[in-house]
Amino acid sequence: MGQVISQIWGILQDDDNNHNHNHNQVVFPNADALHVSVSKPGNIVPRLPCHMVHRVRSMNEEVVAKINKNVINKVGFGSKEALLIKKIGPYTSNQKLLLVGEGDFSFSACLAVALGSPSNILATSINSFGFLIKNYNMFLSNKMKIESRGGVVIHEINARTMVKDPLLGRVKFDRIIFNFPHAGSFGLTDADMRKHKNLVTEFLRNAKKMINEDGEIHIRHKCNGVFLKWDIPKLGYDQGLILIQEMKFDQTKYPGYHTKYGFGGDKDFECNPCKTYKFGLFYKYY
Repeated sequence: MGQVISQIWGILQDDDNNHNHNHNQVVFPNADALHVSVSKPGNIVPRLPCHMVHRVRSMNEEVVAKINKNVINKVGFGSKEALLIKKIGPYTSNQKLLLVGEGDFSFSACLAVALGSPSNILATSINSFGFLIKNYNMFLSNKMKIESRGGVVIHEINARTMVKDPLLGRVKFDRIIFNFPHAGSFGLTDADMRKHKNLVTEFLRNAKKMINEDGEIHIRHKCNGVFLKWDIPKLGYDQGLILIQEMKFDQTKYPGYHTKYGFGGDKDFECNPCKTYKFGLFYKYY
């Protein structure tokens, strides 16, 4: 949401300079939510003034369309330019990448640094900006690495419902990545297991609607002990997806990546042994 507001901010300032106001009434999605702290280049969490919030509510459809176009173009989704392709692991600089459930955003930052500019990265977290500032010492640094290279960071995106998001839901991605999904339940009962499986299932149900025909969904998950009971391949199959590949994940191949708990604290967790499960659309392969 912060990125959308930054675009609105710039357009409103241009509008003020030109003294050209159009007051045709339209309802901007989630207009009331705009009066919140957001990130803006060169500043720390400014607030959108009340009179600008009122102006947003009265913007016409043409201006709203311009905002949406600018946001999409910012992460390179509107560009077909042939660029020198850079690579890290299975990810390249000409792919549209969506990262879900980020902790301190260190994995997204690692990809952004390796893939350069434009990195075509849209990195999301279920947590709020305030939560991330409080819990992860390196969050702001990682955020800057992503945004300074043309990527976008968005907060409070739920992997269970992300296809309904007004921005994410209208983009088709080449790769959607969810590292170590966890429902926040640390017990070992059947009820705890169902919570984790439901999270993965709902994520896959959303993600399969958000990848292009050749797109892939990547889930990283520990592959020992109780974690094997999640049966990630079956969860994908149940959603009509095909398991393209499962491969060992080597954290050392991603400089700067730290596996953080997503529910507070800045402690790393041990991720070995683990695998990357790659899913694709079933009809593409059969």
